[in-house]
Amino acid sequence: MNCDDARILLHGHLDGELDVVRDLEIERHLEECPRCAREFATLRAMRARLKDETFRFEAPAELKEKIRRALPQAPLRANGYLSRRRGFVPRAIQFAIPLAIGAMLALFIAPRAIRPNENDIVAREVVASHVRSMMGSHLMDVASTDQHTVKPWFNGKLDFSPPVTDFAKEGFPLVGGRLDYIDDRPVAALVYQHGKHVINVFMWPSTGTATSAERIQPEQGYHVEQLMVAGMNCWVVSDLNQPELKTFAELIRAHG
Repeated sequence: MNCDDARILLHGHLDGELDVVRDLEIERHLEECPRCAREFATLRAMRARLKDETFRFEAPAELKEKIRRALPQAPLRANGYLSRRRGFVPRAIQFAIPLAIGAMLALFIAPRAIRPNENDIVAREVVASHVRSMMGSHLMDVASTDQHTVKPWFNGKLDFSPPVTDFAKEGFPLVGGRLDYIDDRPVAALVYQHGKHVINVFMWPSTGTATSAERIQPEQGYHVEQLMVAGMNCWVVSDLNQPELKTFAELIRAHG
């Protein structure tokens, strides 16, 4: 299946309308094609946002009155009496007002519903990069458990120096690092392990000032933690269970 075929079937796959064979084919394609996977994730996020109760608004009284004033008044006869169809006009207004209000609200609400949250977009990129690193042989550019080897390796390859700490004593040993690309820029990817689980930590400079970890909703079966610490935007992703991944994220924050 190529990308053109996949895009035609994305909506059907999202709604569960495809047969088993087609479902398996598009699932395989989405695993192999990050571009189509991002498009599918956007569609799924849009559907979730449209179902959100927070996007249901009651029109303010001022808006209703403004629409009423904009609607045409009942036509008058030359002698000043209302047309014999005067009963039709108020009834038409009763139907037109909700339609007009709905159309105006849609102009404000739809762009917000369709556009995914910025954190959600970065989270999908982070998960996609994590999955790609696990599929091929590009998990590490530098393989080492020594933080004093991994940190200098990034010198000259990035316009910043990522903080690198080995957490072997806490059960999360450093095993290496690599270059990656997230949020339209080169980033540092530090690789840790916990048992048989691989943890990717993506870092790049941040203009934010927050230092608390923020949990992101699971994406494609992976858990993600986001931190802003020591001037770095830090994203942690793994198939590790949520409590253990949060413990690891807190270690990074504490040593930041």
